[in-house]
Amino acid sequence: MNKAYVLLVIISCAGVLLLAGTTPTGAWFSETEVIEGITITTGSWSDAGSLIVTADQALLKPPAGNHAKTVLSGITASNTGSEPLEVTGIRVSWDPDGGETIRQAAFTRGKGGEAPRAGPHGAGSDPGSAGGEGFTAFWSGEAASGQVLDGRLLLDPSTQNDPARGVLLSFDSNMEGKTLVCTLILDDESEKEVRVRL
Repeated sequence: MNKAYVLLVIISCAGVLLLAGTTPTGAWFSETEVIEGITITTGSWSDAGSLIVTADQALLKPPAGNHAKTVLSGITASNTGSEPLEVTGIRVSWDPDGGETIRQAAFTRGKGGEAPRAGPHGAGSDPGSAGGEGFTAFWSGEAASGQVLDGRLLLDPSTQNDPARGVLLSFDSNMEGKTLVCTLILDDESEKEVRVRL
């Protein structure tokens, strides 16, 4: 009898929320509760289901300027959903870690999905400072492997003319021979990562 009451209360609460027009926002996390022998497991969803991160054409190049030793291009991020996604962090880690630092993270501004390129065709005369034409600087400073780079970028839904935004990472050292993991973090704290062998 108690089981029927618990289920009736749950269904009633859900009905009240629907009638009140309350729409849940943000991330839902999976959790399990046991009430008098009844196990209830909540569902989970996140915005990361609409985020696709790939590294089909990852490329290391020396920059034209003096701000970085290596620029990594070719990682792309796309939004397959119908609403914009807010990227609030990027975590970049690499192995082996020889004390290198990341100096800047940037996104292309919508070039029909083209990957960002180091050199004068990409960010103007100094791709070590990726805020030039064609790029939106997300973060700059100095960070070690595994640190979260805080910033803000709205990733609009993909279109046929602009299916993806490129990710450009600038480092203070040559990164050849390393395994790199680039993780994009959304405002609901969900994540999506891609692993690249450089």
